[in-house]
Amino acid sequence: MEAIELTGILLAGGRSRRLGRDKAVERIGSERIIDRVIQTLAGVTTSQTVVVDRLNRIKELNIEKEIRYVVDSYSETGSLGGLFSGLSQSPTPWSFLTACDMPFLSATLIKFMMTKISNHSPDVVIPKFEGRLQTTHALYNKSCLKHIEARLEAGLLKMDGYFSKITVCEITEDEFLNIEGSGDSFFNVNTPDDLETALRMEKYFNGD
Repeated sequence: MEAIELTGILLAGGRSRRLGRDKAVERIGSERIIDRVIQTLAGVTTSQTVVVDRLNRIKELNIEKEIRYVVDSYSETGSLGGLFSGLSQSPTPWSFLTACDMPFLSATLIKFMMTKISNHSPDVVIPKFEGRLQTTHALYNKSCLKHIEARLEAGLLKMDGYFSKITVCEITEDEFLNIEGSGDSFFNVNTPDDLETALRMEKYFNGD
């Protein structure tokens, strides 16, 4: 496979309404969730960008690793706005989008997704898991920007609302479920129950 430079875009707005506290800095094992995500991204991307909703958020996150920060261009527009903000300032044509609440990202799965770029010349490479497109676990090209911006300007915030206008490479479960850690890669922490599940998963993975 031809080497592809890839930026990791991490959404870290910080609302965490369902958990009731900042999920990015919750600890799974000995690490905060956001640090786990950045560590995984650093292994498969050439640069990492954290998208925040306000400047004060940068201090709140207190990330030790030198990181690029981007403040949302469109406030209160959720993941679609975060994707636009990160992708528009990405130093590479391709970016991998994820969120700060996904502690079990599989680097192997991300590398597999990258193999689809040269094979299919798509605008988006995205897995479908349990019947749903994983829009915050996908590869996006800058060619998507004009379509995303049009949706944002119209107040239409569905993450895949513009997919009919672009070329999408959809990866099925049959293609990726045999990859190590792929099934857990989409797990995210939104609620206290999710956090408890994540803590149990971490103990299981470590043999505790």
